[in-house]
Amino acid sequence: MWNGHEDKMKVICMEFLRNWALTVALSALAGGVVWLLAPKGSVQKAVRTVVAVFLLCAFLSPLFWRREVSPDWIWPEVEIDCSAMEEAVTRQLQAAVETELERRMQAVMDERKITGQIRLETDILSDGSIEIVTAEVIVPRGANTAGLAAALGAATELDVKIAQED
Repeated sequence: MWNGHEDKMKVICMEFLRNWALTVALSALAGGVVWLLAPKGSVQKAVRTVVAVFLLCAFLSPLFWRREVSPDWIWPEVEIDCSAMEEAVTRQLQAAVETELERRMQAVMDERKITGQIRLETDILSDGSIEIVTAEVIVPRGANTAGLAAALGAATELDVKIAQED
């Protein structure tokens, strides 16, 4: 993508430089002819001044042709569709949030020596925020779960539901 754009810019810049050099060369030629044809004496000094100003204008012409040397001409605005990148970043953030919540919940369960399955369900809302739909721990039947929901809630700031295996 960028190589094609860079190649196009090289062609545009080379064409611009070629045109500028041609303008300066033709202006010098025309100025020389006018200077040679000018009568000698006081008129020659005035012609020399006019030719010098003319050549200076030709040499500095890129500065006067704003339309042709504007930043948009040299480096046109590139439109990039960022929606796929934004979606990928949001998905990565969602995965990071889920991983961190699972890590915190597992730490609480390890501390209490409780085995179980952690089930998190998250969703990305239209504004890009992440909603925790479900936070649940499924423990074996007969496991001591006294105070587990409160400890998990304190560690994650979520309302964690405790369920027993069927």
